[in-house]
Amino acid sequence: MSQTSVPVQTLQPLHRRKGHWWRLMRKYLAVLQVSIANNIAYVTEVFFRALFLFVLVFILSQLWQTTYTLRHATLLNGFSIRDMIWYLLAAETIALSMPALTKRIDLEVRSGQLAYQLIRPSNYLLYNFAHYLGERLVRLTMNSVVGVILALFIAGVPHLTWAGLLAWPVAVFLAICIEFVAYFCIGLLAFWTEETQSFTLIFSRLTLVLGGVLAPLDVFPEPFRYIARLLPFSTILYGPARTLVHFDLTQFYWLLVQQLITLGVGIIILMAVYRIALRRVTVNGG
Repeated sequence: MSQTSVPVQTLQPLHRRKGHWWRLMRKYLAVLQVSIANNIAYVTEVFFRALFLFVLVFILSQLWQTTYTLRHATLLNGFSIRDMIWYLLAAETIALSMPALTKRIDLEVRSGQLAYQLIRPSNYLLYNFAHYLGERLVRLTMNSVVGVILALFIAGVPHLTWAGLLAWPVAVFLAICIEFVAYFCIGLLAFWTEETQSFTLIFSRLTLVLGGVLAPLDVFPEPFRYIARLLPFSTILYGPARTLVHFDLTQFYWLLVQQLITLGVGIIILMAVYRIALRRVTVNGG
């Protein structure tokens, strides 16, 4: 009589499986905590980087104040000068808190350190995401503090809603995940090219222009406005910034759908590139 073998995993109680997933989560939470602690240790450097946000928002606010004055307008496509300044703050805070992810991945690939990273008892992608998220949170917090002080001084207290304040962190987190996937893919291109910074520059500039960092997409002329909103760049800067300043439930739902689709497609592309890259590590012997 033949015996059918049953996988041991299916016999494990449910609480043991949950314990296994919790141990995995704790591993990457520890990486996140270490990354935050390392960046807090150099908080002075992060603060001086945040001063660039101070200068940039101040210059852009002066340009927009001049624009409103010359046009004798109090509103531009629904944005008052106060809304515009707070929008610029929200968008620039996200844009300027991006760590040098591609440079680090690029260096690990070209120097061969990637082979040593892969033998660690952790997933390379999740490890880098936890490290990236910790650095991003510290920069985002510092940029927000510096930017809010400047915006309060220039424009005064904003007309924000509780719904917008609660929805903004969700939109920002998804935007951060989308950026991570995009820049990680660019960093892995070092397997085929000697330098990836040119690709990083192109993507970052497209994000700044088509993502609405200098002005909300609402003030762009048609059909450029419609096209820019459909592109994934708008999910990184314009969507989260507008959610904070001009919250609209319908547009927020559409933003979440767009962000989730963009993130899902990005993850599929990242996994495909990552698998091909791992084969090259095996072929080249690390």
